[in-house]
Amino acid sequence: MEKITRRAVLGSLAAASLATPLRAATWPERAVTVIVPFPPGGSNDVVGRLVAQALGRSLGQPFVIENRPGANGNIGAASVARAAPDGYTLLVSGNGQNAMNHGLYRSMPYDSRISFSHVAQLASVPNALVVAADFPARTLPDLLAMAREKPGGISFASPGSGSSGHLAMAMLMRAAGVELMHIPYRGAAPAITDVIAGQVAVAMLNVDVALPHVRAGKLRVLATTGAETSPLYPEAPTVAASGFPGFSAEGWMGLSGPAGLPAPIAARLEAAVAEALRDPTLVERFSASGYAPGRRGATDYAAFVGAEIDKWGKVTKELGILLE
Repeated sequence: MEKITRRAVLGSLAAASLATPLRAATWPERAVTVIVPFPPGGSNDVVGRLVAQALGRSLGQPFVIENRPGANGNIGAASVARAAPDGYTLLVSGNGQNAMNHGLYRSMPYDSRISFSHVAQLASVPNALVVAADFPARTLPDLLAMAREKPGGISFASPGSGSSGHLAMAMLMRAAGVELMHIPYRGAAPAITDVIAGQVAVAMLNVDVALPHVRAGKLRVLATTGAETSPLYPEAPTVAASGFPGFSAEGWMGLSGPAGLPAPIAARLEAAVAEALRDPTLVERFSASGYAPGRRGATDYAAFVGAEIDKWGKVTKELGILLE
């Protein structure tokens, strides 16, 4: 992938100056394309579509989702970084594309600190550590004890190498001093199938995708990875409460535009997102899937992205996790 250059960023910022104050003041005058860098049906897609609908109602123009998957989200994110900063191409991205990928790839086609105008965080969602209903471990300490008895002999599934499930489990293994064998899948569905069938011992997945199988009695939740107990699984402790104080490994989604997004457009977008995240209907839809509405506006979200790049870069470096 092409490495981001200072010239490319300066060129993007120069293009932004071509947007006159009048055009920024009357934005949006036509449909806005919102890139989701993953296939339909995932967390980024679900959150993106709910917020896009709300923005369309608020701002009077359609906000149209376009799924552009590939390279762990880098392809869709890079296309937005290269787009004209006129407010008509936006990105629903998350911890993978905006943070984890910077440590996972030797070369990136963008730099999340400078290639985007970050508008707001949209949502956060923890992972759930799940096992089959008849798996012998009843708690996270039980599982870790089994792993210590059989180093590398217990397998864990994730939705793919470099996914939040993969890195959350890697972070837990580092904290606990245990080793489980990673089995990456192409998405959560096949991982769940093999855990239920007993082909893989455990899986680390976003809480929403595990929910139907937990309710059906096919999976059990040993722990969740958020700072607080998940409302979807009130009986399941957090990893932090299971012997690892301070542990937090949540997925998150945000809205960004290309670097140089005109300030009036960025401000209007930020205000519209804040309004959408207060809407009781959207909040209820989020809650039903285990998402917490984002609480960070533009300034806080940009700082948060930088902190997450540092956090996950440290994890990937210490564990030697790289994607090609």
